[in-house]
Amino acid sequence: MVATWELMAPLRTDHGMGRAPTQRMEVSVGKIVAAEYVTVDGVMQDPGGVGEIELGGWSNRYWNDELAKLQTDLLFASDALLLGRVTYEAFAAAWPDMEHEAGPFAEKMNSMPKYVASRTVQEMEWNATRIEGDVAEEVAKLKLDPGRNFLIYGSGSLVRLLMQHDLIDQFRLMIHPVVLGAGKPLFGDGGDKKDLRLLGTHTTSTGVTVVDYQPVRVTRAQRR
Repeated sequence: MVATWELMAPLRTDHGMGRAPTQRMEVSVGKIVAAEYVTVDGVMQDPGGVGEIELGGWSNRYWNDELAKLQTDLLFASDALLLGRVTYEAFAAAWPDMEHEAGPFAEKMNSMPKYVASRTVQEMEWNATRIEGDVAEEVAKLKLDPGRNFLIYGSGSLVRLLMQHDLIDQFRLMIHPVVLGAGKPLFGDGGDKKDLRLLGTHTTSTGVTVVDYQPVRVTRAQRR
């Protein structure tokens, strides 16, 4: 994909150093897609039921071949995973043993590179690399490879951080027809306002509404 960068070069004036007018440069970068299961009230925690919350497993009854195809197409269009620690640990414990039942999907999950944001886990398994230093800066560096597409599952804290830094290029929200009334929301309090552009929608026969959004990026000039 193509991203627009703003450059401000030093400018010498009669009164000393100033700033030249902002210049815009388009560069090819990788793409980051966040694919998230959420409830109608915005909860994203424990959709598969691994014991995080009492009402975990709320997505299971709505899974069908339609959703499986959408998820498979998205995974196979991706080159690497970006994960937070909690999602990484849950996935790394489960997916290596699932190739016999999940076939090519599990094989792709297990073989692709993973980049994990964690301050506590030092030794990574499951073809994973720990993101060192400033997470947003390091992810921005990963995106400089224009031939790589990155996929995020779950990882709410990571999603919110990358969203604040305008690093996510597409949200795929799979909104399940259930209200939990408890659990961690995908978008918590305290974040900046973000405008989104609708790319498309699809509703499965089990009532899951799949919505694709693209963040609307605002330049410095537009903010002023």
